[in-house]
Amino acid sequence: MLVRRLRPIDLVALASFQRRAGATEITAHSWPRVEPESGRLPYVNLVSATLGHRPGGQRTWVAESAGHVVGLASARPRAGGLVWDVVHLHADADADSAGADLLEQVAICAGSHAARRVFLETPSGARGQDVARRAAFDRFTSSELFVLAPGFKIERTDLFEARPRLRADEQTLFQLYMAAVPAPVRAAEAMTLEEWGALYPGRKRWQPSFTGSRQQYVWELGTSLVGWMELNFGQRSQYLELLVNPRYEDAADRLLRYALLQASPKAPVYAVAREYQSALGGALQRSGFRLAARHELFVKLLAARVREPRLVTANLVGG
Repeated sequence: MLVRRLRPIDLVALASFQRRAGATEITAHSWPRVEPESGRLPYVNLVSATLGHRPGGQRTWVAESAGHVVGLASARPRAGGLVWDVVHLHADADADSAGADLLEQVAICAGSHAARRVFLETPSGARGQDVARRAAFDRFTSSELFVLAPGFKIERTDLFEARPRLRADEQTLFQLYMAAVPAPVRAAEAMTLEEWGALYPGRKRWQPSFTGSRQQYVWELGTSLVGWMELNFGQRSQYLELLVNPRYEDAADRLLRYALLQASPKAPVYAVAREYQSALGGALQRSGFRLAARHELFVKLLAARVREPRLVTANLVGG
């Protein structure tokens, strides 16, 4: 088995691999590449990204056996480079070892660029768990993807209004994350403010913007935050993420209602609820969302945590 970087001369071999791509895909279709969708590989875009050699851009590898392409992996870093995502992972049905070798190559490349973790998302109940375990990836949570069909109507009564997120909200948002996300998930995702900021998907870290295709809002009560939302506007659909403080889960329906008022009823809205967000999942279903897919999330930690000695002020009694 040979794992190497994708080359322009692989276009012909990839075209052949493309014809069976629907049966080889291991990764889940997360927004905006959501189910139901064909398993077609954007191999022209993959080759273009490989030729571009853009820092922080997407990288692609192929697994080759007996002169034939039997697998492909594509990965890219998030803002800051501490986190990488496996965007595409394909391997022939009888080549789970190729999928695992490709994941190992992704981890090696990410580690060489000072990344601390690599994430992989797969459909539930599929072969992704076996392939992930072969490459020493650990499952840390699961999620359900919901969709709300176009033409929805939202009542404007009993609203809990939010405001746009500001730069000054960073510390309180991190505290909301710490309160709303279980410790095992935080250990996989982010334990520090720096790591939490690096979870933001995109080429650059989050910065305030009142225009554009990605908008964030927060709900506040006194000096604490009740919840957070991000609404992404795509070409054919919209994607909603919500995080609710466990102390205010009974307000999830009101928060969701306000969030949907910011969306367009002319396009479907996708939203995700993780396994520890049962209140959010219930609110989504009561608002007319239907289940579209179930996913498993895996991580490979590339750096070990160590205790850092720190000097503290000592209070001496008696001089």
